[in-house]
Amino acid sequence: MKLVRYQHPLADSFSEFDRWFRSPAAGFGRLFELADRFSETGSAGFGYDLYEDDENYFARLELPGVKKDDLKVELHDHTLTIVYDHEKKGDSENEERAVLKRVVTVPDGIDAEKVGAKLEDGILTVTLPKSAERKPRQIKVN
Repeated sequence: MKLVRYQHPLADSFSEFDRWFRSPAAGFGRLFELADRFSETGSAGFGYDLYEDDENYFARLELPGVKKDDLKVELHDHTLTIVYDHEKKGDSENEERAVLKRVVTVPDGIDAEKVGAKLEDGILTVTLPKSAERKPRQIKVN
């Protein structure tokens, strides 16, 4: 039997920061990689899947416990922005607020007037219909 060690993606992050501070000029590129690593693991946002069929592009996000009233979905040019903003009211010591944001670049050829979003069982699915010029079509051979 072979033992395969699991190492969480953030496990070596602090040693990377230590190295960067020892030689700051050498590590700007690596610092940006670390920022991406934090973002990918959900510490700074939430993950998503993108896929397509012949008619649509889809963005799928797992958002357990999220209510649709706490979500804002916007499409501007080629940018899909999804914001979760939850505020729990209470006395001044017990107020809470959570804000998460994910920005996704989407392909050209989206029919912006027909974009839709559905939250069901903790899964948000954003449907981005392809415009007519992006849909595949059969070409008759003569």
